[in-house]
Amino acid sequence: MQHVISNFVPAGGKHCVSNALKQVFQYYGQELSEEMIFGLASGLNFFYFELENLPFPLIGGRSKIGRFEESLACNLGISIETHKTSSSRKAYDELKKLISRDVPVVIYVDMNPLSYLRMPKDVHFGGHAVVIFGIDEEREIAYVSDRNGGENRHAYHEVPLQELTQARGSTYKPFPPMNKWLTFDLSDMWPLEHRIIFEAIRETCTVMCCAPVRNLGIKGIEFFSRKVRGWSTFEKDTFKGSCFNAYVMINAKGGTGGGAFRRMYGNFLKESSKIVDSEELLQNGKEYLTLSELWDDIADTFLELSRTGSRKRLDEIAENLEYIHVKEEKLLSQLCTLVHSQA
Repeated sequence: MQHVISNFVPAGGKHCVSNALKQVFQYYGQELSEEMIFGLASGLNFFYFELENLPFPLIGGRSKIGRFEESLACNLGISIETHKTSSSRKAYDELKKLISRDVPVVIYVDMNPLSYLRMPKDVHFGGHAVVIFGIDEEREIAYVSDRNGGENRHAYHEVPLQELTQARGSTYKPFPPMNKWLTFDLSDMWPLEHRIIFEAIRETCTVMCCAPVRNLGIKGIEFFSRKVRGWSTFEKDTFKGSCFNAYVMINAKGGTGGGAFRRMYGNFLKESSKIVDSEELLQNGKEYLTLSELWDDIADTFLELSRTGSRKRLDEIAENLEYIHVKEEKLLSQLCTLVHSQA
């Protein structure tokens, strides 16, 4: 098989999932920004975990894999169906069928086996999404569009099929991809309007403010501020690795769009304010952009500690995280009040 979807336009972006979805939406004639997709998916969140099978604490600023797509589909009145299989052969055969029908395919992969990502040998992350838009079995490659663009002017990667199979079928934690792929039906997509936008914001407020456990949502940020002080007891390599991992999960280089996804959410609120004609929503968006800068300052400190191994600034990080917690809690309260006023 040799087939490339000729009118698919590969492009880089800010966040892997929203970038992949943006390209598929564009292919089907629906022009949405990454920020709008992120906001309509109620993607903003926060989590902190320390798990025995992971070398470093796991932190993140967005909703969990699967929930993102479910919320987006619900809020837009579309179908996003998730498929997965334990068989690499079946996964590849289904991929070929879709590509041959000119259907670009969003798949989930473990980043480690993909050589173009240059991941450290023992680091695995299976929650990464890319778009496959072509296969050339004669050259044994797939055409992959990823958020980091590509090394050529067309912004895509030519990935060996063997690498792709390993990346799709990886069982490494966290978030093993399990040969997962998505299919779409956007034919009945609702136009963007007041109700849709405020329903998505309402869901974000609920998820952030009413998390069932202390390590999620707004409570999770406060939890992180307390736990980070305990990093002073970590062994040297674990400490450095934890700090670098925290930097990656906050900074734009890690695919967050900057500020632990707060910059993307702020721009979603600003873009939405024009659609619903709300000065309050515009101001909330600006405040989230300011908040993203505070998150980025913390990320920079983590990067410094990952290089020096010094434990001296952990108290400073903890205090800054608590300050962010207070600011974001107040901002979410403002958003909740605004949403309820629109009911």
